[in-house]
Amino acid sequence: MVARRQQTTQSSQSVGFYKFVALTFLAITLILFGVIVFMSSKRAVITITTRPEPVDITTTIGVNADSGRMIPGNVVTTTMSGANTYQPTGNKEEPGIAEGKVTIKNETALDQPLVVNTRLLSPDGVLFRLKERVLVPANGTVDANVFADVEGVTGDIGPSKFTIPGLNEIKQSVIYATSNVPMTGGIKKIGSVSQADIDKAKKLLLEQMKADAKTTLGNAVDSELSMSVYDVSDPSYSVGAEIGEEVSEFTLSATMTVVGVFYAEDAVTKLASDVLMSRAIDDAEYIEPSDAPPVVTLGSYDIERGEAELNVTYTGRATINPESKQLAKIAFYGKTKDEVRRYLLSLDHVYGVDVHLRPAWTQTIPHVAEHVDIVVKQVE
Repeated sequence: MVARRQQTTQSSQSVGFYKFVALTFLAITLILFGVIVFMSSKRAVITITTRPEPVDITTTIGVNADSGRMIPGNVVTTTMSGANTYQPTGNKEEPGIAEGKVTIKNETALDQPLVVNTRLLSPDGVLFRLKERVLVPANGTVDANVFADVEGVTGDIGPSKFTIPGLNEIKQSVIYATSNVPMTGGIKKIGSVSQADIDKAKKLLLEQMKADAKTTLGNAVDSELSMSVYDVSDPSYSVGAEIGEEVSEFTLSATMTVVGVFYAEDAVTKLASDVLMSRAIDDAEYIEPSDAPPVVTLGSYDIERGEAELNVTYTGRATINPESKQLAKIAFYGKTKDEVRRYLLSLDHVYGVDVHLRPAWTQTIPHVAEHVDIVVKQVE
């Protein structure tokens, strides 16, 4: 009997032990499951607001010249001469002779000669005369210069059709003139020629002659060199009026040497972009080049050697690099919201930080990369 009781007691103790072990294992499993569920439910979204800042560089690029950065190109020159008439700043008006140009049309089968001073009459009765003799070809046209018969503003008429009173009525219907632009000069503005008038005229003539030189020089270089800059040397001017003289217009003539440097735009942009990118602060910063092309001016040049130096300015915008190690997810693991904000706001170009954690009771950034999202927003 005593032995049987001892066996029963031992069996009860064994069952109790195994039950304890099972319950303990179940509790541990539930706790681990809860931890896994908790960890897997933790999420973090870090939103970083950045504002780009302007950045620019100025560098020198050599054309056929070894200045550290070199591109191929052409350095060419030409001597230009030109003249034009300009008006001084007028302060009074005087009557003048209106002038202009007409196209005379001949719809007959015979050539029609017209002598100097041949009359042309507008529908409003304003009379003009030919400046020179012309021959209007059969079934053709010819352009001719005309002037008003009398002084004054009445000659300043708009585009019109003119009959030729000296011809018989039948011919007047088939031989006639038209103008496409207004007649001008019926009123002349008289002004005293000033130094400012001359300086303004020099600037206008210079631009006109540079444009002509660009065409002349451009025809002599490789068509692939699509961009060019110019310089003017040894300009010589002659003014057809004295300072203080009262005139309606004055003539300015000039002779100058124009130097043109031709280069490929892509080559300059590539080198300028490389210099701009080198301004980035390691991998923490990203520089976005401007959509506008670099600004290029001509520095020094040597015509005999065919070399030149270009001064190049290029602009861009610097901002934080989303791929930088400073924004790697591992840098945020275990940090609180305040720690994340303090860290990010210490970086260049960061102007705002928002950290969203879930569930609501989560206090730190999870240690799982897939559960951390970093969003970079850019504002102007």
